[in-house]
Amino acid sequence: MSLSSSSGTPQQGQPPTAGLLLSMLNAADTALMALDADGLIILFNHAAEKLLAYRADELCGQALPSVLLEPDLLEQERAQLAARLGRAVDAVEVFTAEVQPGRSLTREWPLRGKDGRLHTVNLSITAMVEPGAAGGYMVVMQDVTEFKRLQQLMTRQHALFANGPMVAFACHVQQPRVVVEVSPNVASILGYFPEDILLEPDWWLQHLHPDELAGLADGGWRLGQERGFTCRRYRFWHGAGHWCWLEEQVQQVAGDVVQGYWMDVSNQVEGEDRLAKIAANTPGMIYQFWSAPQGQGRFSYVSDGVLTIFGVTPAQVKQDADLVWRRVFADDQQRVREESESALRYQLPWISEFRVLLPDGRLIWVEARATPELQDDQSVRWHGLISEITQRKRTEEALRESQERLDMAMRAANIGLWDWHVALGRLDFNQQLVNMVGYDYHELHDNPGQWQALVHPDDLATVRHNIRALLKREANQYQIQYRLLRRSGEVLWILDKGQATEVDGNGNVCRIVGTVQDITTHKQAQKLLENSEAHFRMLFQNHGAVMILVDPASGVIVDANPSAERFYGYRRGELVGMPMSNINQMEEARIRGTMGVALQQAHNHFTFTHRLANGQLRTVDVHSSPVESGGRTLLFSIIHDITARRQAEEALSTLQRQLLTIIENFHGAMLLEDHNGEVVLVNQQYCQLFLPGYTPEQLQYLGRVQVAAMAARQFADPQRLLQRLEELQRSREVVLGEEWPLVDGRILERDHVPIFIEGRLRSVLWVYRDISSRKLQEESLRLLATTDALTGIANRRSFMEKLEDEFVRFQRFSNPVAVLMLDIDHFKQVNDSWGHAVGDRVLRDFAHICQQVVRKVDVLGRLGGEEFAVLLPGCGMAGALALAERLRQAVRAHRVALDAGELQVRVSIGVSCFARDQQEASVALALADQALYEAKLAGRDQVRAFDGNGQRFTAA
Repeated sequence: MSLSSSSGTPQQGQPPTAGLLLSMLNAADTALMALDADGLIILFNHAAEKLLAYRADELCGQALPSVLLEPDLLEQERAQLAARLGRAVDAVEVFTAEVQPGRSLTREWPLRGKDGRLHTVNLSITAMVEPGAAGGYMVVMQDVTEFKRLQQLMTRQHALFANGPMVAFACHVQQPRVVVEVSPNVASILGYFPEDILLEPDWWLQHLHPDELAGLADGGWRLGQERGFTCRRYRFWHGAGHWCWLEEQVQQVAGDVVQGYWMDVSNQVEGEDRLAKIAANTPGMIYQFWSAPQGQGRFSYVSDGVLTIFGVTPAQVKQDADLVWRRVFADDQQRVREESESALRYQLPWISEFRVLLPDGRLIWVEARATPELQDDQSVRWHGLISEITQRKRTEEALRESQERLDMAMRAANIGLWDWHVALGRLDFNQQLVNMVGYDYHELHDNPGQWQALVHPDDLATVRHNIRALLKREANQYQIQYRLLRRSGEVLWILDKGQATEVDGNGNVCRIVGTVQDITTHKQAQKLLENSEAHFRMLFQNHGAVMILVDPASGVIVDANPSAERFYGYRRGELVGMPMSNINQMEEARIRGTMGVALQQAHNHFTFTHRLANGQLRTVDVHSSPVESGGRTLLFSIIHDITARRQAEEALSTLQRQLLTIIENFHGAMLLEDHNGEVVLVNQQYCQLFLPGYTPEQLQYLGRVQVAAMAARQFADPQRLLQRLEELQRSREVVLGEEWPLVDGRILERDHVPIFIEGRLRSVLWVYRDISSRKLQEESLRLLATTDALTGIANRRSFMEKLEDEFVRFQRFSNPVAVLMLDIDHFKQVNDSWGHAVGDRVLRDFAHICQQVVRKVDVLGRLGGEEFAVLLPGCGMAGALALAERLRQAVRAHRVALDAGELQVRVSIGVSCFARDQQEASVALALADQALYEAKLAGRDQVRAFDGNGQRFTAA
């Protein structure tokens, strides 16, 4: 076949020329290729070029097999052909050996394109013979790659879904409601045969529940899902004669094919309905959350309890799962995230307690429990419950504070605590008791029998007897004194009080709790008193504290130690026999009454005012107890001078009252919160400014978050205010002078002052001041400084600042900027002929005309006298010239009405613009001024321009 080009037009009945034939083949949509008798490519049309990405000139003259076929496949085909023919064959014969004249041979071959892609191609090879010419072959190529891929996909799906719970189906984008392919297991799952479905175009629509038709009938919702599946649930008529619930997952794949899956989820829907009923009666929020490996997630189920826990509805949460996360208190978010990641990493239940900030400003505590379930696609389903535990946390906090106070009191009194869990055989101690006996905590805790080993052998029987009485429930408690042997070998006298606190169902004591107090000193003192009056006298005389013995019957001092002599300023001989009424400033009858109380040991601690020998009055603490001395009962009193402490307390009280007075009369609103965010002090001005319906007493002890949420309604941007408060809470930095506008237009200035004592945050002070008047004064001063007093537009200084600012932006972003210089023609004649009052009116009218013509973003300024300028951001030369011309025409059309007639003025205008080569902003202004000068020389009432490079510019 000859395809050599020749000129001329074919006559009727004559074959077309090769050139015309080539053009016809190139115009065909079918990929075509022609081979000569030797198998060399002699034609490759445009459709073939598009299919395999080769140009015709790259392939013509080359053998087809060596260029397009895979080498391994070619070699395999050649070996098989040689075996059939019984002789050796070359690569070309693989294509042509079995082609019969007048018949087409169809083969399916994988061809490799120039871009490396492998195409599955149907080749139709036809032998062609021209009279008087060598034979050749015409090859028609059809790309069936996508068809084969979908065919294989459906084959795999049919095999996959043959016995599975899901039915695979397919439809076309043009008719998304018509099913064109369905897997065989549809018969077992939905009760219909595939051929019944495929032969009835409206099968799916006819079996859809009537209530679902409005939203689903057109099938359009199946389209547009290029990535991932979309999922819908709807009711469908089952072949067995009942309505069922179908879950459909559908995805648009390559080409115009929509592929999906059906699953009968009737049992699951019934289960969810039951779950919903259970959830409605379960306190808290039941949910199921799905999270993808990439991190995004959604709630697949959430109960109505989400409204109580997070303040949002289930519908809102399903649309935006982050609504829940944003309610988690900012300080807890990092911990919650780490706990959930740890639970997922180790496949353990997630249990977390955290705070939630509700929309009304309340802060509640919640407990979240969930179980992660890893799916085959590495996604995770969380099944969980979130319930409110605010009251429990408050109770725990109160118990913790109570325990801390108890521990503090026990530390101050040096009281040990022990706790014996009888059933567990465990004995626990507090640190005071461990310190008391001198052992390491673990030595006692890990060895319950160690305690008996510490009891003095002579006292062990007594201890065992009392413990045994508790265990047998012969007594509920005991109080005994006995000796312990410290680790150092010293003997320690203790007062041990024990009590049975828990009994099991069989009536057996299972827990005993007790306290231990070191009474060694008391025992030693008692022994001294019992053994020898001399010992008491030695202690009495040598002790550094002030001590006196008083006879309660007569009310006189019996004895006083040297410390008492030094304190009161009397000699011992003067003190002994002195009535207490000479020293104590209380009435004598009341003195006798307090002695009687102390004598009965009903109360032994008093505060009195004592007069010294020099007349000075001192405030003293007196501890009085009865003692036996010399065969009679006396009151033994130890006296401590607390005058300085009382003065300090009074000074502190006075200072607190002064501080409260200052705060209450401070010209501004003040709020003080403690380190836990609880309001401890607020003045009346704060209530008047933010919460008119409240008193300072009502706000005390409320949470800062709650008070701020209520006060935020007075601010112009309450959400930003609350966010800023949280930022300051985290940063704990001193911030002074922040300005915040109120809804009524006033401006407040706020100070945030964290107060640290010894490196720990103790409180935070918030101060608000009304600075509206100051801001108005500042604005007035700013206007005076930047505005021309006569015309009300920018003055020279303000205009030049804006010119410099715009030049900086131009150098950074290169957006066009133009400058106009304007000068009122013959203005001196106006002043000379009509007077300066008329001249001022002309200037004001001129400025007003300019303001009406220029844009809002433009800057109009008066540089001096009758000289004005306009800065045009974002405006090129063409636009600037057009604006200048409108200004000139507007001024020309204006008439100034005067008593003696009308006055008409003209204006000359110069135009220039910023350029990259300019070093300063004033260059453009100077060029505009030069253009203005030329407009004046040209006869005034003109517009002239220079570009940014100093060249005259004329609009096209």
